[in-house]
Amino acid sequence: MSAVVCAALVLGACGGGDDSSTDDPIPGADQSATENNGEDDTDTEAPEEDTADDDADSDRPEIDLGDDFENIYEDESTGDAVKDAILRDSRGYFDAVDAAINHQDAAHPALSYYITGDALVSSIKLIEGMVGSGTVQTGKARIFGRDVTLLEDGAAAVSLCRDFSEVTDVDHATGKVTSAADASAEATIYYTRLELNDQGVWQTVEESGERRAAECSRPQARKHWLLHSGS
Repeated sequence: MSAVVCAALVLGACGGGDDSSTDDPIPGADQSATENNGEDDTDTEAPEEDTADDDADSDRPEIDLGDDFENIYEDESTGDAVKDAILRDSRGYFDAVDAAINHQDAAHPALSYYITGDALVSSIKLIEGMVGSGTVQTGKARIFGRDVTLLEDGAAAVSLCRDFSEVTDVDHATGKVTSAADASAEATIYYTRLELNDQGVWQTVEESGERRAAECSRPQARKHWLLHSGS
């Protein structure tokens, strides 16, 4: 297993993928035309919810994982608007950490956008270690079995499995492999807590991980992600 993965289990989770999800439409007020002395009101404004959604998406920082690294996500949609928004921002957390590692930038703007609290402290510590050693990631990781639980205090818990068996650590300056991919590496389960901030972003505030988790090593689960690997 790569050095990045091993460090992530203690200090902060890492992962990737483009943040391409969008918000589901928010129901708004009735926009039908009204009558004014027998005439239609032609000054009716555009639906406010469309503008609000566009503004929220425009504020999201772009996340580029680099040309040589990819995360393959399964379980993209639950069919529930709230849970899908949580999964989108959970993905943003993993993406932000990977982007910061691969671009050697511990001040990447996506970090504080998607992460706060203890999770931000541990993530920055991880990234600073990778920047200090000049380590970046190549290959692809697979993310599957994502599950969302809405908590009574208004927060959310997200668990997921990550397969790092195709991830290689490389020296950023020389391109030399420092830790080769381990095809026999077993998947890791991650547990995260997310809280909704005033800007409508589900920020990850806590995280932990467990290697070789039984939930991630079921034969049927492994068969499923291999069939969808594109390899």
